[in-house]
Amino acid sequence: MPNAASDTDLLIVGAGPTGLAAACDALRHGLTVRIVERRATRSEYSKALVLHARTLEVLEVLGCANELVAAGQRFSALNVRTSTTARPLRVDLLKRSWGDTRYPFWLSIPQYEVERILEARLAALGGVIEWSTELTSLDDRGDHVVAKLEASSGGVFEHSARWVLGCDGGRSATRDQLGVALTRQDVGVTFALADVHTTSELVEDEGHVVLSSEGVLLIVPMPERGLWRLIAQVPQQAELVSPADWGALVQRRAGIELGIHRLGWTSKFDLTSGVADRFRKGNVFLLGDAAHVHSPVGGQGLNTGVQDAHNLVWKLALLKKGLASELSVALLDSYESERQPIARQMVRDTSIATRVLTVTNPVVRWVRGRFARLVLSRARVQDQLARGVGMLDLETAGLRRLPNPILPAGDRLHDRIDPRVPTLLRWQGRDVMVRPDRILARPGSLPTQLAITARGA
Repeated sequence: MPNAASDTDLLIVGAGPTGLAAACDALRHGLTVRIVERRATRSEYSKALVLHARTLEVLEVLGCANELVAAGQRFSALNVRTSTTARPLRVDLLKRSWGDTRYPFWLSIPQYEVERILEARLAALGGVIEWSTELTSLDDRGDHVVAKLEASSGGVFEHSARWVLGCDGGRSATRDQLGVALTRQDVGVTFALADVHTTSELVEDEGHVVLSSEGVLLIVPMPERGLWRLIAQVPQQAELVSPADWGALVQRRAGIELGIHRLGWTSKFDLTSGVADRFRKGNVFLLGDAAHVHSPVGGQGLNTGVQDAHNLVWKLALLKKGLASELSVALLDSYESERQPIARQMVRDTSIATRVLTVTNPVVRWVRGRFARLVLSRARVQDQLARGVGMLDLETAGLRRLPNPILPAGDRLHDRIDPRVPTLLRWQGRDVMVRPDRILARPGSLPTQLAITARGA
């Protein structure tokens, strides 16, 4: 156990993808980090299953995108089925006009693999996870926070950090300690999930959305051959406990014989969504599921958490380096003002998509099926679906992602942007500020002098 009296710049509570990304990013910036996790070991459950293009751009900066892509499975297509008899509408995701990204795909990869690769990157940067250690209290003293931590072995100790990052999930102890509310709204839908081992001859890298009269069914490819994720809208009292139960459900809704012979991870839950009232209180911040919970439709959650971390850490690094002391309040406040609208938009959009997919009225279902086939047959809509779900076009308060086109020399624009400090760039005929998270800053949001100083630091 590290010395309880040792101070760090950051105390990160939670070693899921959000906490690990924050820790890796902080070490990359030269901050000192302590990361604790109440679990005893990394989870073996697949949980979140998709990494999107914008998140892979972030993870590229952290130094592990190549390993993640190699461990995952690219979605080549999405098949939308409106009945067991109609021909599926196939959306070829790899042939879309993705435009300005190095990662023109959705990547299927279990959360435990994401965590494994991030843990390896953390270790390479000199970081260590303290397992079986949980937060029990916080005392924000203005210029630092004193946290009380308790190990499962019975040890209780204090740790002082300049900032605390709560990355500890939907049941966040950090959020509870702050007294911040996250009001969950019941969406009125129950989902059952299962990772199923099959003898199926379905194309291994294509997903399926089945708009059945019995309820929506998603069939998602996983990197391991013959392994699929099933997500099914079910009655609250439904019992799906055996391979035969799941096989019958898929046969009824999709007319597909998967040959399910073994179940892996399974779960059933009543869907809720919500956003925390605050993302920052003093020197303590909430990130990922500690700040927002939502529908799994679109696979946005893990991705939003990693992007939360990337948004915050560079700001803390500038403050630590003394490059933005006159902007300290504005920089700290900007995390909430930028990320909370993104979270609200994500919760709103995934809730709308979920309601459309899970509608029960038969007339509305019929209209939905006809409308889906009409709209999704258009190439422009398919392009927007690929990029939109890929989180490449998110924008809030005038901030937007810096595009990453291929340059005449053969490299990409992001390769020429310093990933640790603000950079001045001549863009579309004018000077603009590129932040370390490769976001185009609003005019005046970061002073030119700060960018020049930081670039030369």
